[in-house]
Amino acid sequence: MVKVKFIASLCLFLGFLVGLNLIKGQNLVRSNSATLYLAETKTIADGVIDGYLGNRWDHSWQVKQGFGGNDLAESEWGKSLFRKNRLKFYPSLEGVGSANGGDVQRNGNVLNVAPVVTAVARYHLPPTGKYNILLWSRFEKHSVLSEENLDPFGHDFSSNQEPGRVSFHGSDSTWSEYDVGDGGIILFYPEGEFTVGKSNPIWGPGYTGQLLFSKKAPSFTQISIRHKFSENWQFSSVHGWLNSNIDDSTYLDVYGPHGGLPLIRKYVAAHRMDVWIKKNFRIGFGESVIYGGRGVEPVYLIPFIFSWSSQHDLGDSDNLQMFFDFDWVMKRLGRFYGAFYLDEWDFVDTFSDSSRSWTAYQFGAAISLPIIQNWSPLLRVEYTRLSPYVYVHRSQVNSVEHHGHWLGYWSGPNSDNFFSAVEFMPRSDIWLQLYYQSSRRGEVTDETIDAQYDHQSVEFLYKTYEGEVETRTIMGLKAAAAVNSWLKLELELYSDDWLQRLDKSGVGRTSDQKMDAVIKLVIGL
Repeated sequence: MVKVKFIASLCLFLGFLVGLNLIKGQNLVRSNSATLYLAETKTIADGVIDGYLGNRWDHSWQVKQGFGGNDLAESEWGKSLFRKNRLKFYPSLEGVGSANGGDVQRNGNVLNVAPVVTAVARYHLPPTGKYNILLWSRFEKHSVLSEENLDPFGHDFSSNQEPGRVSFHGSDSTWSEYDVGDGGIILFYPEGEFTVGKSNPIWGPGYTGQLLFSKKAPSFTQISIRHKFSENWQFSSVHGWLNSNIDDSTYLDVYGPHGGLPLIRKYVAAHRMDVWIKKNFRIGFGESVIYGGRGVEPVYLIPFIFSWSSQHDLGDSDNLQMFFDFDWVMKRLGRFYGAFYLDEWDFVDTFSDSSRSWTAYQFGAAISLPIIQNWSPLLRVEYTRLSPYVYVHRSQVNSVEHHGHWLGYWSGPNSDNFFSAVEFMPRSDIWLQLYYQSSRRGEVTDETIDAQYDHQSVEFLYKTYEGEVETRTIMGLKAAAAVNSWLKLELELYSDDWLQRLDKSGVGRTSDQKMDAVIKLVIGL
């Protein structure tokens, strides 16, 4: 009996040791262009769709590595100093400098410097090594210095991620500060993962952005699950807490006229099913709903109930969206994908003259070029179009926004974007891309929102000002280099021609053209 207990204990111990080496989430992989290129070239070479391309997190914890390996930059010296125990710290310094404003300014030097600390702890759950828990936290403190006025601060008409709250250094509008805090608790199990955390879900196959969830808006707190019923069926759901940017005046007596008021509550609930019809063909479909002005609706916390039906039961006061996307890969030839987004579908009016047609769509392809094949060159083409009706709502709290920025595609309603590029990797630690992008954006006003709810047509790229519609054309070169485990570099050289740009004052429009160079440096300990 003693021998049996000893052997059983030994087996459990060995299983524990094996499990430690197989724990999911060993690497932090950020969603960036070079990592997407690696995932896409492998997908095309193997002829098998990688689910990462259509359903991922901005901060993904996984066994597979991204460009340059782990996005937790680390040195041997730092390993001996900060990572001896279960709770490991990864301090780093990130800096982004632009010679002519980047996409924050139209001219003048801009420098964004941020010390970053990521803390990670992993726990293996016995006895068989199939379950484990990852706890992580990441804090970034950004200081932005500019030769020109930074107020208002943001990345207008750009896919770059927006910060949340921005403050200025006293009365100096050339020095702004903001911070970013992300983190969570993830339970990994054989069929998937359950997360309570704060990050950006990225849903959709697009390269320049996604129609439903992208990384344009700041990250938000959420409860999510991703579960594989089989090799061919995967279910995902998210319930998130959003920033409405609307003060709740019912608290005025509590906080007083000079105190900061709490915001009206706002939420998003979404779920999707991905089905691999074949290894090289995936379809995905699902729903999302934006609601607020009240507490959490329990029915939206149940991920397997159709939100379309639930919001009917709740009085049709919420903002419902439906979506469909697909991925198709032809081995050694290319990947082809598309997405369709339907906002507040009215089934009864679908085929009538008053049909709302509140839609957005996206189609793209990445083609493997038959030249210099050891560099794995890709030709990339993508087009995205959003009607004037999507993302907005007659109730402000129900707009598809977080912190005043679109949850979905970065150009917003009444816009389109064409992107093309050639990219390649001459070495395993160097990625290069030559690209061209042309974006157009019309206006969305209170009048156009009223018109859409009155079943009146609003023409695409509608505008109230004279002349051509706002257009931004960018072409340039991007490069990334993973010098070693603790140093990474990114460089961008580009020309930016922006017609009918809205002046920072919000009054009047102007046009300008510039050349710029942007360099990003990440040094990790």
